[in-house]
Amino acid sequence: MTTDPNTGEQIQLVRLAQRYQLPKGTVYSRYLAGKRGMQLVANQKRGSVSDAVRERLELEERNRYIELAKCSPLAKPFKHIGDAHKMAGDVQ
Repeated sequence: MTTDPNTGEQIQLVRLAQRYQLPKGTVYSRYLAGKRGMQLVANQKRGSVSDAVRERLELEERNRYIELAKCSPLAKPFKHIGDAHKMAGDVQ
């Protein structure tokens, strides 16, 4: 039993979770962690990303940078690499 922070009534954790539309496990683990009042029923973090999703997003970002680098002038081979001495101003 705990106290509903908005009404002040004594209520079971399961009923409190239902009232605030939270998973029972979330409310129970918060209660065991010593949280009371509004901390017990605060909304869950939205937008938290699992490790697998985070890894996929990082991979996509790396691939995007690689594709951008492929288009860079430095990534393209010189057409006349054998004539490099001419580009440097060397006369033979």
